[in-house]
Amino acid sequence: MADMISSIPDDILLYILSFLPTKQVVATTVLSKRWNLLFRSVPSFDFSYRMDYDKNHREDCYHFFHSVFSFLLSRDSNRSLHKFRLRCGSTFLMNTVGIKTSISTWIEEWIEYAVTGRNRVQHLDLNLDQKIVMPSMVFRCKTLVVLKLGYVTVKDISCVDLPLLKILHLNTVLFSEDVGLSLLLSGSPNVEDLEVKNINFDPSKVKFNRLPKLVRVRTLGHLFPLEIVQNVEDLIIYPLCPLKLGFDLENLVQLEINFVYRKEWLEVLEVLRHCPKLQNLVLVLFKSYRFEHFQKNDDGAVLPGLQPIPQCISMYLKTCDFGIYEGSIDEIQFVRYILQNAKYLRTMKIQICPETNLTDDKILYMIKELSSCMKSSNTCTLSIK
Repeated sequence: MADMISSIPDDILLYILSFLPTKQVVATTVLSKRWNLLFRSVPSFDFSYRMDYDKNHREDCYHFFHSVFSFLLSRDSNRSLHKFRLRCGSTFLMNTVGIKTSISTWIEEWIEYAVTGRNRVQHLDLNLDQKIVMPSMVFRCKTLVVLKLGYVTVKDISCVDLPLLKILHLNTVLFSEDVGLSLLLSGSPNVEDLEVKNINFDPSKVKFNRLPKLVRVRTLGHLFPLEIVQNVEDLIIYPLCPLKLGFDLENLVQLEINFVYRKEWLEVLEVLRHCPKLQNLVLVLFKSYRFEHFQKNDDGAVLPGLQPIPQCISMYLKTCDFGIYEGSIDEIQFVRYILQNAKYLRTMKIQICPETNLTDDKILYMIKELSSCMKSSNTCTLSIK
């Protein structure tokens, strides 16, 4: 049988290898003599520290550092680096007692290496520790297309110039000043995919510019101003409680709301009134009321024939996913409201909460109750799991 791999050009092999973790890339050297030096030219750096509880933690950390340094020293200096991904959190630092200062310095130097010199890094993905301070040159790396930062500190962000950046994900990033997030967004005018989680600042001190290219936004926390994302098409929010929309999301077609509390269905509908062309809706309930199931009938009506019906429900809604369903009266009323008013609904998916103590009889009752709901759409499929 012919050796098909040997006939593949180096550039294609390098492209394939760039999708693998670096440890696996280096392991390919055993395949053939041709592969011995091939790993030196792979345009990606992808290292993750995962604690092995069966080994000596300190020794494991030193082995990780040795692997990183060995790879960097062996790389072909004439080959640029396009992807840099590094994951090693607080557990990593705690396990290397005595050299924590050096570790922070080394990691920061690795990041600087990725964004300077011949390297034309396009994808920077870091999940580290807030003891690690991001080098300011990261925010002037004009080749960046993807920037994902988790558990790091940002101090110097006085100059941000990221003209090609399209994906920006921030998770538990500590900015040294309230305007840090605003400055970062202002210097990234072409961002299309934005994720902001656990970023604290004083909204009274910060002014945000609108991001006209945004398509997808995922936000955790009530401080992030949704006014800057009016043109977004896909929105995921956690939670609903503080959300007060004084404007319409005219382009929104996909909406996911997580941690919906009891008695918030009126607020959900109010949000839907501001999403006139919404086609896909996902609702994930908050589970703190698991002890109150459908058999408790003192809730009273929570959706007493609300009018007018939100435009998106009556004219555009095609799919509705209902997560962590427990069968309480308010839940069944909301499901009925959607089914009875969504004329063009194609699928309604309901996932029964897997962590409840519902008996099989009760689950069967819930399924029958849901299945008996009237539907205004003749093509709607009800899926219950």
